[in-house]
Amino acid sequence: MAERRIGRKGRAARHGHALVTVTARDANGFVHHYDEIETPIGSLHEAIAVMQLHSVATEAAHRADETA
Repeated sequence: MAERRIGRKGRAARHGHALVTVTARDANGFVHHYDEIETPIGSLHEAIAVMQLHSVATEAAHRADETA
């Protein structure tokens, strides 16, 4: 199995920022790779929160709570 390299070796994010690499697999099985992004930590937290709020698992949990 090939070694999976995440990020660039030797590069560090500035204070208060994070280096982020996103890989996503869509419903058809296609994999989408996005370039490394240096983003403020707050923006990273907000983006993750939005994805969690709109996730299928979260929607299913809300529907289950409504029917209970």
